[in-house]
Amino acid sequence: MMLLRHFFVFLSASSVLSVAQAGLGWELPSLNKARQLSSCAGLSQPTTFSLKDITYLKIEEYPTMATVPNSTQLALEVVNNANGVSTGCSAQNVEIGGRWGDDSKYWYKCVDRSLEVDGNEYPLSTSLHVIWDEWKLSVNQSWECDGGTHVKHIATATLTPSCQETKSAFQYINNCEAPDLEAPATIQ
Repeated sequence: MMLLRHFFVFLSASSVLSVAQAGLGWELPSLNKARQLSSCAGLSQPTTFSLKDITYLKIEEYPTMATVPNSTQLALEVVNNANGVSTGCSAQNVEIGGRWGDDSKYWYKCVDRSLEVDGNEYPLSTSLHVIWDEWKLSVNQSWECDGGTHVKHIATATLTPSCQETKSAFQYINNCEAPDLEAPATIQ
C-alpha cells in the first residue's frame, strides 16, 4: 500500500511538474494566486508574451524494447506582459501503433490562473498549440474583466532550439532547449 501511495504522489507531482520545469531550489507558484491590478484599462491593448524556460524532450523506444509509447513533450513558462500573469504550459504527443497522434488542431490547456482587478478576481484561460515538425507554437489567453469586457490575446512564434541527441541500442532521446523570446500578441 505504501508503494502504491508513493506512486500516486509521484504521478500527481509529475503532472504538476510537467507544466513547469522544476529543479532544486525552485519554488512552484501557487496555482490559485491572482495577479493584482487596479483597473482593466490597458489590458485589451496589444502586448507580448514572454516565453521562458522552453524545453523539449522526445523519447523513442526501439521496437524490441518498447514497454511504453514513444512520446514527445514541450514545456514552457508563459508571461502575458499586459497583465503580468505567469503560467506553465505543457504539450505532449504519443505514438501508438506506429502512428503519432494528430494534434494539429488541438489546443493544450495550461495551468489555470486568475487575475485580480480592483478587488475582483477573474479566471484566466490559457492554452498552447504546437506544430511539432515546424517548431511553431501559439499561445492563447482569454479572460473577462469588469464583468463583461472579454479580452483574448494570441501570439505565434517559431522556436530555434539547440538539441542534444542520445542513441543507445534500446532508445533514442532528443533533448532540446530554446532561448527565451518575446512573441507579439494580437487581440482577437
